[in-house]
Amino acid sequence: MAIRFNVPYLGGNELKYLAQVIEGKHFAGNGPFTEKVQAFLEERYGIARVLLTHSCTGALEMVPLLLDLGPGDEVILPSYTFSSTASGFVRAGCRVVFADVDPETMMLDPGDVERRITKKTKLIMPVHYAGIAADMQGIAEVAARHGIPVVEDAAQGLDASLDGRPLGTFGPLGTMSFHETKNIHAGLAGALYINDPALADRAVYIWERGTNRQEVLRGVVDKYSWVEVGGSFYPSELQAAFLLAQL
Repeated sequence: MAIRFNVPYLGGNELKYLAQVIEGKHFAGNGPFTEKVQAFLEERYGIARVLLTHSCTGALEMVPLLLDLGPGDEVILPSYTFSSTASGFVRAGCRVVFADVDPETMMLDPGDVERRITKKTKLIMPVHYAGIAADMQGIAEVAARHGIPVVEDAAQGLDASLDGRPLGTFGPLGTMSFHETKNIHAGLAGALYINDPALADRAVYIWERGTNRQEVLRGVVDKYSWVEVGGSFYPSELQAAFLLAQL
């Protein structure tokens, strides 16, 4: 007998919200459902800004762009993780350095992280596994000693916390997944948590294909321009509507 890896959750309002998108004829994304999901996450977890993405992989790919990481920079990751944790940094030209994990928790070992730090280390990225937090105190202490930022891959940490603090909010940025295999999902989606408000404006440029489209829509500027490196990172409104039904 085959045992399914996961059974996707349905909240009950998915068809209703999808119908509203179809009736409203706003499909491309960054519309009312995207805004509602982002506002929900910001309020619930006390995040300065949330950007919904087409996947957690997309959110992870935004990190090196936003932090100006590239060739010659080293990023320390746990040796036990999913490929997406590393792929965005590799695409940016960074050198990925894998640190050992604690054999009891299977999460990043702060002691081994410190042993692998060099003058080229620009970022430490712990990964929370199965809703259980990595040793953020130990990792934060190591990072502080060397002046290195910490960004969490919290793909499996929605609604989980450590000492009352939501996972994904310990560093300037955090990433979240809403893949079908997660408890709350949109088939495929993710989010970038922007905990440092100073990064928010540039993050929106990157999220919006490197353009100032949001400023045009708000009437801040009158010319639609390419202003920054970026990509097409936000999901369709269909994904956002499906996700809102589950939150």
